[in-house]
Amino acid sequence: MPDRLERDIEDVLEKIEDFEWHRRRRRGPSRARRSWDALMRRTSDRLAFVFVRFTSGHLMLVGFLLLAVGLALRVRGPGAWLLLAGVILFLLGLAWSMRGPKSRAPHEGRGGFWRDRYIEYDEPRPGGVRGWFRRWRR
Repeated sequence: MPDRLERDIEDVLEKIEDFEWHRRRRRGPSRARRSWDALMRRTSDRLAFVFVRFTSGHLMLVGFLLLAVGLALRVRGPGAWLLLAGVILFLLGLAWSMRGPKSRAPHEGRGGFWRDRYIEYDEPRPGGVRGWFRRWRR
């Protein structure tokens, strides 16, 4: 029994050594692959920079502008499509603005620090449609 266990251990160790040898032999990505990855990384970084600052107000503004251009053209073909796209974008922007409450920075609103913790004195605002109506009511 111990001989069989020793043989199994030796087999496993040999396989591990072979695995390490193959792993060291493996080549890295080609120059074309590295350049493609760099291009994709730069492109995604630029797009992320542009869309980080894109808000629901921007979406509603673009929708309203498309709506106005579609109404001004009043041609059945492109005017109707621009009108439809404007309505859809405006409604998407409105729905995006009404989604859950946005997290506020600690210095906004009423509150103060006590024992190195920020305490809000007013109640948190509800999200969704109810919060939207309460914000407009104030």
